[in-house]
Amino acid sequence: MLETYNIILANASRNLKTNMKSSPFLYLLFTTISIFSVVMIGMLTLFFIENEVVIDIDDIFFIIFFLFVLKSSYDFYNYYSSSHSVCYALSSPVSHVKTVFEIFLMIFWVQLGIWVLFSSLYTLVLLLSGLNIGYPLIYLQFTFGIMLSSVIGTIFTLHYFSKKKYRLIPLSAMLGILYLHHDLIMIIFLLIISFIYLIMSLKYALDSYQYVSHKKRKKEKLQLWIYNVKMAIFYKETTIIWREKLLFSMISSAVFLGGISGYLARFGEDSFIPESLKLIVSKLSPTSYAYFGIYVLTVYCSVFISLSFFLNEEKTIWLIRHLPIKAKTIVYGKLLGLILPFICTIPFIAFYSAFTSGEIIVFLVWFLIFSFLAGIIISFPLGAKYIGKKSDVLLLYSVSLIMFVILGLFFSFDNIFRIFSIPRSLFYITTIIIELLLLILSIEISSKSLSLKYKNVLS
Repeated sequence: MLETYNIILANASRNLKTNMKSSPFLYLLFTTISIFSVVMIGMLTLFFIENEVVIDIDDIFFIIFFLFVLKSSYDFYNYYSSSHSVCYALSSPVSHVKTVFEIFLMIFWVQLGIWVLFSSLYTLVLLLSGLNIGYPLIYLQFTFGIMLSSVIGTIFTLHYFSKKKYRLIPLSAMLGILYLHHDLIMIIFLLIISFIYLIMSLKYALDSYQYVSHKKRKKEKLQLWIYNVKMAIFYKETTIIWREKLLFSMISSAVFLGGISGYLARFGEDSFIPESLKLIVSKLSPTSYAYFGIYVLTVYCSVFISLSFFLNEEKTIWLIRHLPIKAKTIVYGKLLGLILPFICTIPFIAFYSAFTSGEIIVFLVWFLIFSFLAGIIISFPLGAKYIGKKSDVLLLYSVSLIMFVILGLFFSFDNIFRIFSIPRSLFYITTIIIELLLLILSIEISSKSLSLKYKNVLS
């Protein structure tokens, strides 16, 4: 009983221990930052209480809820939809409904365990600060919300990665009801309804197994004109971006983030900021909103895409390392492939400037280029080092946090120059030149990590 559940859980634990041994610094950084984040959220809560800042608990609920929906969706996709090893379990005489349900069960308990762990740490911070806590109904609301997020995330992946996406309509209705009514009773009711729908959906589970919707390949004769190795790699990477439907996603992200950042810079203080926070937010300059928008955009278009270029080679790493081509040539080819993602980020400047009348367009151009190059410089060596490994989400999260610190530091320098009216053109040019030099160093490190060196076993 629960054979699949036990095997996947044991395998996940074994992989975690192996990855921690092979990448101790990465996991130490991730653990430290996670604990620090929870502690900081607790301290921020105390700050809001002391300053009588009113925060809508519903907003916090939905933020946590959708974060866990995303995680459960990814976990189900990773452990079922894209997993080749599940093929053996599905081919056994055991009902595939039972097999898929056990995969969901493992994700469900892991999600709940993570919530209990982090919420306990958050509660401990508040207790140590001397705050009298008494919120059992709110905690139950959040806990049942986490349970609901695991079910909804599984249902979403189950039907999204299939030809019959119309089966997501009931899920949309449930989310709509949750948005309008999210008290404890309604959450429990939706949990029961969604669980029943999940059980009904399991008989269609095979529809989403290994289902991938790609753009059609071009005929081979149209690709024969590429003779340069770097251009061939560039063509391969940009083709993957097109086939995986990431191109429109990057452009729409640039448009949305540019528009929303510009709108907040112009009207956000009056429209969205609570009265109790306006004194604090009034100290933020329009460039602060641009900073957050560009940060999110470059994490997606620069860091995520850069890491994907290497981590996507998981099954072809043996081929890459045995090709009669220099590793540096491969790295340069992947670097050329990032030209397209960078072009996709340019609409951010136009849509942000539409709300701010182009007042800080020089800063926007510099900060976008600086951030994009910084993402490549950090991501390429790490991507080459961890190529063939499955720590992609952890790697993305760690690099994103490093990027946040670096961009925040240079953004602070720019603000200092702005306050004291110091010309910033020299600062902009100098930072870009330094980054280009660091980019060359990053390519050298990435090339060495990608190269395969044999030990002389005969000597």
